[in-house]
Amino acid sequence: MHTSRKRPTPPWQRTSQDPVHPVGRARRRFPAAEAAPQLPARYRRSFDGAGDPRINGTSTDQRVSGGVLLPRRRGGSAYERVRGSKAVRYGVMGLGVVGTATPLAIARANEMRTDPSHERQLSVIPQIAAPKVLNDGAVGQAWREARLEVADKQVGARDQVIEQKLEAFKSYNVSRELAEDIYDIALEENIDPDIAFGLVRTESSFKNAATSHVGAIGLTQLMPATARWLQKDVTIRDLRDSRTNLRIGFKYLNDLIKKYDGDTKLALLAYNRGPGTVDRVLKRGGDPDNGYPDMVLKGQGSH
Repeated sequence: MHTSRKRPTPPWQRTSQDPVHPVGRARRRFPAAEAAPQLPARYRRSFDGAGDPRINGTSTDQRVSGGVLLPRRRGGSAYERVRGSKAVRYGVMGLGVVGTATPLAIARANEMRTDPSHERQLSVIPQIAAPKVLNDGAVGQAWREARLEVADKQVGARDQVIEQKLEAFKSYNVSRELAEDIYDIALEENIDPDIAFGLVRTESSFKNAATSHVGAIGLTQLMPATARWLQKDVTIRDLRDSRTNLRIGFKYLNDLIKKYDGDTKLALLAYNRGPGTVDRVLKRGGDPDNGYPDMVLKGQGSH
């Protein structure tokens, strides 16, 4: 006799009060219907702020959203905190004021700059406040007076030196015009006037027509080749002009002083003997001195 057995109900047809979990029966139990479920923080929305004293001034500790009782939010959302910030609110207001006032200020400044009445008002300020500072005429006058004072001192010093040289070299019958040219051109070429007078006295005795046996010409006894090296288009006739001769000769001496790093004695030796000769003697360890620098420096005619 065959007795039929009741087949077990398949899992998908089973009914139970407990939910079925994919890996087993769920351990979580839903709360009773009358209990308000607590939603995780990630499910809360920024506008669920009912009952939050930081948001709407209420003193309740909880708020309700969609029938669900939620815990009180601490501090509110980022948007709410920014919106409620006084610094942000007043900052936005300040930006609005600045944005509105800036074009007006620029327009007013332009108007004042082109307004003749404004210029008249400014013209009164120097007389009232500080005329020596604000008045352009007063500043210009003070500047001119200062320059004139310096110029007077320079002229006085120049005249004093020239008078001394004329007295020192009176035996050479030096004209005042020549003395002034030596002084002025020496300063233009950065040569000490005392050395300039000593050089001209030693080289030519202040005679522009002087010519050496080797062909050196004029007050500073320039060789034509040396002069053309310094000024390409210069001619022998040009070297007979006293001012041209002085200018090229003093320029040559200034170049030699630079070559020997400010050593005036070596520069004078090179002027007399030639820089090539002086360099060869120095390279051999010798002394190129021939007494010429002493003649120039002692013949300055200064007291």
